[in-house]
Amino acid sequence: MNKKDLVTKANEINEAHYRLSVYEQKLLLTMISMIEPSDEDFKEYKIKISDFAKLLDIDVKHGNVYEKVKYVANELRKRELNLYDSETDSYLNVGWLSSSKYFFGKGYVELEFSPKLKPYLLGLKESFLSYRLRNVIQLKSAYSIRIYELLKQYERIGKRVFKIDSLKKILGLKEDEYPLYANFKQKVLSVAQKELKANTDISFEIKEIKTIRRVTEIEFLIIKNEKVIRDGKQVLVESIEKAIFKLEDYEKNLFDKLQKYYQLSREQAHEIVTLVLPQKGKEYVEGLLNYCSGYYEKKRKENMIVHLGAITWKGFQEGWQPQQSLFDIESKERGQAELKRQAENKLKEKAKQEERLRIRNQVDGFINNLTPEGKTSIEQEFPEWLKIKNPYTYKHSYQPDMDFDSMAAKMRIDLHYFIEETLGLDIAPELQDS
Repeated sequence: MNKKDLVTKANEINEAHYRLSVYEQKLLLTMISMIEPSDEDFKEYKIKISDFAKLLDIDVKHGNVYEKVKYVANELRKRELNLYDSETDSYLNVGWLSSSKYFFGKGYVELEFSPKLKPYLLGLKESFLSYRLRNVIQLKSAYSIRIYELLKQYERIGKRVFKIDSLKKILGLKEDEYPLYANFKQKVLSVAQKELKANTDISFEIKEIKTIRRVTEIEFLIIKNEKVIRDGKQVLVESIEKAIFKLEDYEKNLFDKLQKYYQLSREQAHEIVTLVLPQKGKEYVEGLLNYCSGYYEKKRKENMIVHLGAITWKGFQEGWQPQQSLFDIESKERGQAELKRQAENKLKEKAKQEERLRIRNQVDGFINNLTPEGKTSIEQEFPEWLKIKNPYTYKHSYQPDMDFDSMAAKMRIDLHYFIEETLGLDIAPELQDS
């Protein structure tokens, strides 16, 4: 089995309407965890009988373990799910598996996904869910696994609301199953609540939302679990998971990318995010990742056997300093020049606003100290100025019998500009727009 045990799938699958047994789900999730980030097509995924027996909690010495695995794989191949495509406003009805192959006496089976599922399981860049397979392996209820996934998707938000009917459809329940909310709560929600708290990295509390005294919606309050049961013992959730939970969005996304795309272990990704990133900065980390990715692709084209995770970790361990291309340097210089220009414009605009305020205060002071003779002079000169500078205001707002106070009240802005010109006030040349 995949030692990294990372399950990653598109949100469309996570929220699709389907129903699988707990065994079928664990087989399916095991297959998903075997997909590599660089895979461009599905493979035939080999499942050892001994591994799957452990997954299903079956004694491998039991005589019918092979038949049990074969039965689960056969049932999974019959299962279908409906996926809604918002772009085409259509539903895709598709089976999970395209084939299953059994090797008698060799101790394994080979299973292959339906090709129609490629957009939902391969090359995911956005709108997807990732979690560790070990978080659901010990769950006994199929509904607990689905509820874990639905809540894990919203872990960072901290809560998720479902209408009761919508949640039942997502879980694949028929209309006549658990018609009473009390039964649904007892058989599905309470079981999941108990199992998640005991076995996974999250737990939840329920807030019931009623409409006319009837529970119609559920708000799940998602809680980070402090302790879980692993191998029959209660242990603290790894300090790494707790530390990552407190990181900012960019750091969390980097942590996920280092594992899913660059194939690093959780511990390696944690070290880069919490030690290298603060010391050397985002530019260095992103630059080295791009270099490692390019180096990996180059070696693959040369038909060399290389591992992206090994290359990436070696680069960070040895503190590689990849040379920047001329394009990168020019791009960086352009960016720095643009930032400088923006800063200068911001300072210029601030100075310009301060200058405008100074001139306005000076004009206000001039108006407040005007003598009757000064006001009369303006009453005579302002109309001619206005007629030339702002004909529209002159035509629609000015009246011949207006006195100074009426002009100031009705045409204050134009009067201000007139006084500025009369006094010879203006924005300093170095602050004017070029």
